[in-house]
Amino acid sequence: MTDNKDWVYRPKSEKQIKNMFLSKKPMGFKSLIDFQNWYNENQKKCKYCGLTEEESQEIIHKGLLKSKRFPLGGLIKPGVFRGYWLEIDRKNPDGPYSNENCVFSCTFCNNDKSDIFSYNQYLDFREDRISFLRKLLI
Repeated sequence: MTDNKDWVYRPKSEKQIKNMFLSKKPMGFKSLIDFQNWYNENQKKCKYCGLTEEESQEIIHKGLLKSKRFPLGGLIKPGVFRGYWLEIDRKNPDGPYSNENCVFSCTFCNNDKSDIFSYNQYLDFREDRISFLRKLLI
């Protein structure tokens, strides 16, 4: 995918996946194994825009977009990791982290969607932002 010999795609480690499971509340997954299965069986691609985790890492590693929260050169430090891996987004932000309520999202879409939109609302919003917002006023 890239001619930059320094850069190699790095999936999350099992330890990182376990730590993610422990940090997500309210948790609707039955167990760590249930969560790991969901995580490993789903394609690492943003459900909203289609950006892959590998593409996200390449954008950040090459410095094509900049943020204080992006790891410089792929060096992960506390608080400096956004964008390197896909994030877990709850389709219904008020619902639990569960098989039915979770999708992978790139940091760009997840930050944009935030806890403002439901899954379906965000799909409509990103298609035509101004029409979506004006329909809310009617």
